[in-house]
Amino acid sequence: MSTARGRYLGLGRLIRQLRHGRATLNDRAWTLSPLALPVGRFLGALRERFVVMRQSSIRIAINAARLQAHTEACETMADEQAREAESLSAQGTQIASLSQQTNDIVAGAAGVFRQQLGGLRSTQEQLADLHRRVARVTTQMQSFAEVIAQLSHRARSVEDTSRLIKDIALQTHLLALNAGVEAARAGEAGRGFAVVASEVGKLAERVNAATGDIVQHTGEILGLVSDTEQQSQSIHADMRASDRLVDEFAGQFDALVRELGGVGAQLDGVADHVAQVNQTNQDMSRSIGRIADHSAILRQRMQSMREQVHGVRTQTESLQEMLAAWRTGATPFDDLAARLGQLRDRCAALLRQARADGLDVFDKAYRQIPGSRPPRYHVAYDQAIDQTLQGILDGVLEQVPHGYYAILVDMNGYAPTHNRRYSRPPTGDVAHDTLHSRDKRLFDDQISRGAIGNRGGVLCQTYMRDTGEIITDVSLPLDLDGARWGAVRIGLDYLQFEQALSPAAAPAAAARLASP
Repeated sequence: MSTARGRYLGLGRLIRQLRHGRATLNDRAWTLSPLALPVGRFLGALRERFVVMRQSSIRIAINAARLQAHTEACETMADEQAREAESLSAQGTQIASLSQQTNDIVAGAAGVFRQQLGGLRSTQEQLADLHRRVARVTTQMQSFAEVIAQLSHRARSVEDTSRLIKDIALQTHLLALNAGVEAARAGEAGRGFAVVASEVGKLAERVNAATGDIVQHTGEILGLVSDTEQQSQSIHADMRASDRLVDEFAGQFDALVRELGGVGAQLDGVADHVAQVNQTNQDMSRSIGRIADHSAILRQRMQSMREQVHGVRTQTESLQEMLAAWRTGATPFDDLAARLGQLRDRCAALLRQARADGLDVFDKAYRQIPGSRPPRYHVAYDQAIDQTLQGILDGVLEQVPHGYYAILVDMNGYAPTHNRRYSRPPTGDVAHDTLHSRDKRLFDDQISRGAIGNRGGVLCQTYMRDTGEIITDVSLPLDLDGARWGAVRIGLDYLQFEQALSPAAAPAAAARLASP
């Protein structure tokens, strides 16, 4: 880094050179004027302040670039969070609605189940009463069967007695017949006895006829009693079977009611849990809604913050542009600006020569190279100046410690070539070619638009790569025969560059910058 101080004849000449940017604040005037010393001291103090302001503005720009990168990342995450929160809020509302519906359905089912269980318990009581009645009827049928058995036994006794009486009446009738025969033999003396014997015979006949009727009726009664006894036994058997069935069914129904009672208790527990879950879902839905609201506010604030940071960057770049108009001299930035000016002059000379050779260096008819991804283009002059221009760019880049690139772009951001490290043959792998085949491409990013849109002097722009590297892009407009052609750009790690050109590293840096 050169620390030589220029000398100009007279204060007026020095001030004019300063105004036109051809002198630095480190230069002094050859003069005997008593103002020379105070003016020199003033310029020195002004230089120190400009140097501090420039260093501070560059650091502010670097931190602003880093902050903007982080802000944009946070804004992206806040935007994603807001969208996810909105989606989650909608889902939470849907879940809350479904949860409320489920709660209503389960509560309704529990109520209906309790009603049905109440009806079953009422049926259980009726079934128990039926069981008791069947048991009582079974007992009564048992008693009735016993009475029928006794009746049958008594009827048989009556039949036996009737038969006995009938036999006695028959014997009496025979005896009466015998007595009548004997009375007839006795003649007149036995006539009265014959009358008695005849009446006894008649009485025996009536008794015999009556006992026959009794035997007949008794037989009919015994038949009816026998049928009644059989039917009562059948009914008794059916009643015992019914009693067993009713008893078994009552037992099963009791078990069913007990189990349903347990199910009812579990269903009530489920209803309670569902109600608790529903309340939790409602609370969660409200919380998610608040999160969505906060996320939306955060997204708005991150957008505002990004805009404010961008404003800080813009103002810092404007400040750096104004500071660059005043050459401080003997600083790393002045050396960088000088190297940038040399790059512009050499590129302009190359373009003038190409134009003199008949090439249209203002050609904007970009013809895409077949199969290039990302797209790469040819113009009327790129292949003619390719090797020479790349040599100029690489030569400058080698002279800039911690430099990333040195390129020439036209008014549309088209780079006819690039540094050798970024001009590798395409492989067809888009990711690889995007990084390593960057020549003959159109760059339409914000930094490129700022460089080609610059109407002043040296422009400093700072940005962060996706790899986390902070790059300071310094550019200078390039005019060709009075017409704006584009700009030259150098990208570097300025803090490392400045450290490399510190007094300890000055000899090596000066040797590099002194080389053509």
